[in-house]
Amino acid sequence: MHHYNESNIITLPCPIFLTYFFTVLIIKDGEIKQIDFCDIQEYLNDLPTDEQLKAHGISVLNPSDDTFLLLQHNHFLSARPNGTFDLTNKAHGWEEFRRISNIPFRFVPEKPYSPRIPHIIHQTDNPLQPQDIYLENIASLKTLNEGWDYRYYSEKDRIDFIYTHYGWEMLNIYLRLNRLYGAAQADFFRYLCVYQHGGVYLDMKSGGTKPISSILHEDDQFIISQWDWNIPRYFEWGKKAELSHIKGGEFPIWCLICSPGHPLMAKVINQMIANIFFYTPALHGTGSVATLKVTGPIMFTRVVFNNLHKYDVRKEDILHKGLNPHMVENIVRKNQYHGQVLPLVIQSFHVGDTV
Repeated sequence: MHHYNESNIITLPCPIFLTYFFTVLIIKDGEIKQIDFCDIQEYLNDLPTDEQLKAHGISVLNPSDDTFLLLQHNHFLSARPNGTFDLTNKAHGWEEFRRISNIPFRFVPEKPYSPRIPHIIHQTDNPLQPQDIYLENIASLKTLNEGWDYRYYSEKDRIDFIYTHYGWEMLNIYLRLNRLYGAAQADFFRYLCVYQHGGVYLDMKSGGTKPISSILHEDDQFIISQWDWNIPRYFEWGKKAELSHIKGGEFPIWCLICSPGHPLMAKVINQMIANIFFYTPALHGTGSVATLKVTGPIMFTRVVFNNLHKYDVRKEDILHKGLNPHMVENIVRKNQYHGQVLPLVIQSFHVGDTV
C-alpha cells in the first residue's frame, strides 16, 4: 500500500476562485486566466490576492453563502471553455465562482513510470462473475489477443483494488460517489487501474474485430481517440459546450490505453478527485450530465487536451482499427444513471470561504 507524503498535500497561500469548469482563476503576466485544478501546484505564485484583484479593477460580489461573482468594468467575469475569460451583462452558470480557502484532500501518490504499454485487458462490472450477455465478447477478446492477460473486476474487486494500491483515503473518495451512478464508479476505477498496471481498459460492452496489438506502436505511452462524425450513429457524440474549443470534440473513455504510472493519467485522477469534492448539484447537474463533467469524458478530455504539448500522446482512429464500443448491444440495467435526480456525490463537502 502506498502512503501519502508531503508532496501530495495542497496548501493554498491565499483563497482561490473556482469556476464552473473546476478550473482556478490566476493572474499571470498581467492576464486573467484559468488553470485546471490538477495543475494548481505549478501556479501557487500566480493565485491572485484581494489586492491584485483590485489592481485589475475586479470587485467581488457574494450573492449567496458559497457563490461569488466578479465584476470588471461593470460586467461579470465569465469563464470560457478554452481557459480564457470574457465579460458579460448577465450572470449564469459560467459566471459563478466559489471561493475556497482550504483543500480537504490530497493528490494521488506518484507511481513508478514505465514507458511501455503492457499486454493487459481490464474490464469491470458489478457482479462477482461476468454476466452471460458478455461472455461471448470476452471469449472473442481472449481469442483475438492471444498471450494477453485478461482481468475482470467485480464491484468487490474494485473496492479491494483501490484499498490495496491506494489506501483508505482514496477508497473513501470513491465511496463518496452515489452507488446509483455505476458509470461514475467505473470511471473512477478505470483511471486508477491503468495508472497502476497500464494496459488497455475496455467497457464491458466494448470489444474488437482485430488484435489490439495491431493498434499499438512499440513506443506508445498514451493513446487517445475521437468519435468519427462521418459515421451517422456518432454524428452528435462528444459535442459538448465545455469542449467547444476542441476540434473533433471529446476523447472517449470507453477505451483507455496507457503505460503504468503515466503522469498524464495522474493529472486526470487528481482533477477527478477535485471535481468530486467541488461538485455542486445546482451548478453541475445530476444524471448523465453530472457524470460526464465530474468523472467522465468531459473531465478527461479537458485535462488531456490541456496537456497534449507536455507528453507524448498519440491520437489513433481506433474505430477504424477494429475496436468497437458497441460489440454488445441493448444492455438494459435496472438502475440507469442517465436520468438520476439524486446528487452524484453523497454528503458533498460544503466548500465555501469559511472552510
